[in-house]
Amino acid sequence: MIQVTISEIKNRLSYYLRMVRGGEQIEILDRKTPLARIIHVSQSESRANETPWINEVERLGIVKTPQKKGFPAELIAEENVVLTRRTAKASVLGAMLEERNTGR
Repeated sequence: MIQVTISEIKNRLSYYLRMVRGGEQIEILDRKTPLARIIHVSQSESRANETPWINEVERLGIVKTPQKKGFPAELIAEENVVLTRRTAKASVLGAMLEERNTGR
């Protein structure tokens, strides 16, 4: 397991995420005290074991899990959809070239 400080992980996050993809585990330290661990998703335990409190508050009726039902038909009816068209006078590249030519 690789141990890194918070500042190191902030500076080189992409590098450490590539290492995690390769199977490494990263432990993040806050002043030499372990704070968090980054592991690949395939190495983690089942989802039920990671967040048992979610199951508990759902059982108590405090929260409900989202249901994927899509959008109601009245929201996506053709007469309710507003289409806008952006008309730009100049492209971003044109603006950059103009700025370069004017010396700003």
